[in-house]
Amino acid sequence: MNKWGTYSIITAIVTLVLPYILMVFGATDLSQEVIFPIISMVLGGIGVLLLLFNLIQNKTINGSGVLLMLSILAIIFGISLKNMEVALAKYILLAGVLLVAIWIMIPGKKRED
Repeated sequence: MNKWGTYSIITAIVTLVLPYILMVFGATDLSQEVIFPIISMVLGGIGVLLLLFNLIQNKTINGSGVLLMLSILAIIFGISLKNMEVALAKYILLAGVLLVAIWIMIPGKKRED
């Protein structure tokens, strides 16, 4: 389940970047389709849910993992909604980036070897 969640998030990121790659090659009509951000939001949501279910199933769920999954989801949704020209989508993106910054600042458990 962990592998499929990761694949789903990577595919969501690829569908976010794909319209910009299509613009470089001159396919501006295809790059402005609304289907790319929708696919990205669906795949990103499924990937985050699969990874959260994996954390719960393995009994390794903690605040750091939930914070990271929430930040990934907020970034994917923020970029997708911004591409769809939804008002105030930049604040969702900003929240996702701030959550990543908080996740980086929070110290993890120290391992004893």
